[in-house]
Amino acid sequence: MPSFARALGSACLLLGAATANGQEPSQSSFEVQIERVPEGTQVTADGELDEAFWAQAVRLGPLIATEPIDGAPPTHPTDVRMAYDSENLYVGIVCHDDPNEVRALQRQRDAYVRYDDVVEMWFDTFDDQRFAFWFQVSAGGSRGDALLSDSGSAFNKDWDGIWYGRTKTTDQGWQAEIVLPIKTLAFDPQATRWGFNIRRKRIANGEDARWANASVAYRFFSLEEGGALLGLNGLQQGRGLDVVPYTKAGYRQDRLAPETLTSADMGLDLTWRPTPAMNLRLTTNTDFAETEIDDRQVNLTRFPLFFPEKRDFFLEDVGVFQFGPSSSRYSRGGGSRGGGLMAFYSRNIGRNSDTGSAVPLLAGLKLTGRAGDWNVGILETLQDSTVLDGEDVSKQNLGVVRLSRNLGGENAAGVLFTHGRPDGDGDAMTAGADFRMGSSRLFGAGQSGSLWGYFLNSRNDGADSASAFGLKANTRSATWSHTLDVTRIEDGFDPKLGFVRRTGVDHHRYRAEYTHRGSEGDLFRSVRASISPHYDQDLVGEEDLFQVPFKWLDLEFWSEDSISIETEREFDVLDAGFNLSDDIFVNPGEFAMTRHTLHLDSNERRGLMGYMQVEWGDYYSGDILRTRISPVLLPSALFKWSLAYDDIRIDLDEGDLHTQVVSTDLDFSFDPDLSWQNTAQFDTASEDLSFQSRLHWIVEPGQDMYLVALSGWDRTGRESFARTAGEVALKLTYTWRF
Repeated sequence: MPSFARALGSACLLLGAATANGQEPSQSSFEVQIERVPEGTQVTADGELDEAFWAQAVRLGPLIATEPIDGAPPTHPTDVRMAYDSENLYVGIVCHDDPNEVRALQRQRDAYVRYDDVVEMWFDTFDDQRFAFWFQVSAGGSRGDALLSDSGSAFNKDWDGIWYGRTKTTDQGWQAEIVLPIKTLAFDPQATRWGFNIRRKRIANGEDARWANASVAYRFFSLEEGGALLGLNGLQQGRGLDVVPYTKAGYRQDRLAPETLTSADMGLDLTWRPTPAMNLRLTTNTDFAETEIDDRQVNLTRFPLFFPEKRDFFLEDVGVFQFGPSSSRYSRGGGSRGGGLMAFYSRNIGRNSDTGSAVPLLAGLKLTGRAGDWNVGILETLQDSTVLDGEDVSKQNLGVVRLSRNLGGENAAGVLFTHGRPDGDGDAMTAGADFRMGSSRLFGAGQSGSLWGYFLNSRNDGADSASAFGLKANTRSATWSHTLDVTRIEDGFDPKLGFVRRTGVDHHRYRAEYTHRGSEGDLFRSVRASISPHYDQDLVGEEDLFQVPFKWLDLEFWSEDSISIETEREFDVLDAGFNLSDDIFVNPGEFAMTRHTLHLDSNERRGLMGYMQVEWGDYYSGDILRTRISPVLLPSALFKWSLAYDDIRIDLDEGDLHTQVVSTDLDFSFDPDLSWQNTAQFDTASEDLSFQSRLHWIVEPGQDMYLVALSGWDRTGRESFARTAGEVALKLTYTWRF
């Protein structure tokens, strides 16, 4: 505890002094007055920009490059025009370019756009520098959207809004036309100013250019460093009611049940905005048939793995429920073996912890939004009965309440409560409080700083209450970044609707990274080095784990190919052993280990690209050799093939392990509204082969058809595969807006 207190006190003094002496408000000179088009103007988002008002629409100032040369004029200019009426916001973009250098290969909705020229923008509709809506369009036609929270530190790309956008390649480059319905956005109807920023990414030379505060010292997603759209008044959301019914039909075959099981189902989602800033959603008989399957993972530690949430109902407005610093929310395990804490982990709802299968949600209610300076998030669900460990578990009410108050700029404080016990009957509650303070200019222009802190307590029937608390501080500039993270998780801390990787531990982490950015004539585009020592102790103060990863070589060439080498020294005291596999048990002991990792990554403008990573060195009583290869083939806009191959060879005194995980994707994009994704996965540990095929047709935004097929095979004890299960589901959704 003394070491934790010293670290906590030092960080508070450091950030407090900087706040008192160094904080400067960001005075943005990037403001533009948006003109209103006549009511009744007909706009078709077809990428043509041929409506008469575009010629008079206000134009933003020029974009300035941040990569590869910070502050340089971009290779080609970008013309951004904006207008609005009471029902829509209009954005027209002309990306001037050499037509032969335009990369236009990605069409799929919500694609991870790495291989296409792209324009992305965010709207801080409350102008409070806390939350924002993000949209992107690629030259190939892909549309994407997301919710930003925690002042831009958190990014939820699984949110899907209803909006319209089309792109078109021309002899002058490419252009985009976007129509954003006001009904899709939450905003303050009394305010006429929105925060805003936009950037263009050009694949041909790896160039990034943005509008407001274009400096590599500021993240594009820093909501404090955006510009402003002025004059937005008279916006209307109608009754603010969306009615979204669904119908589903399907069949299932199982090896243990030879007969084919057919099914038909219906459900309903109602979304109502009682105010433009508040959103109430009610769901009945919730269905997740279209959800993508989880990626296979191999656990080489004694702690549980983390799998991200993928279900749309829980991902919508997820930023409102986020609690604590970003490392405890997003890194898989908190970035090291000692961390890994989420106060609310929605995968505990609607999922059987024994089998991983879905447990039906009979109903759900979610209220999210703003009331003055308060952010409100309330989620309540009714989960159907299930069987765990051979015992019947009755229907459960599971829910979370999250309240936070904006304190100006990036500063906020809040509380969180969860209730319910998905793993059995009885009461369970977790409660906590957190805060964030900081600024993108905390230590002066181009030098940001932030401080997060939190406290949590769990109280469950049949167990003593226990707590967890922590602090995280970071600073960032164009050259240096520093992060300090300290956490204590007491024995018995058990948030039933949360995730904890390890209890009974004090976790300490520091990370420093130095970046040198090249200029014209230099051999390298960037040179980086980083060190990230981790130090964990159990609560009696005995050394448990000490890791020092040192990335001493991290080079990016002007071609955007890169190479890095990391050496990690680790000292681990195992008080108790753990099962590495069904037949290998790693014995307790004290271990000193050294491992090395080589990473090679190609640029993203080749037809065939990818990365390779090799890790070798000590692993407890023996050694490890791990090879990961991930090629990507993208010959045209029609299809993309990718492979992820992970080969693990471990030789120990207790036994040898050789396991492989293979995943391959073959995706077809027939146009921006029709895509077909196919994923196959296999690992030699389980000997299970799975396949998912997912056809998605967007008839128009808000009207979707999904055709999903799942199959599984097993070859345990056999030379060939035997089919274990298969199912097909057809799902239709339709949105009526009032």
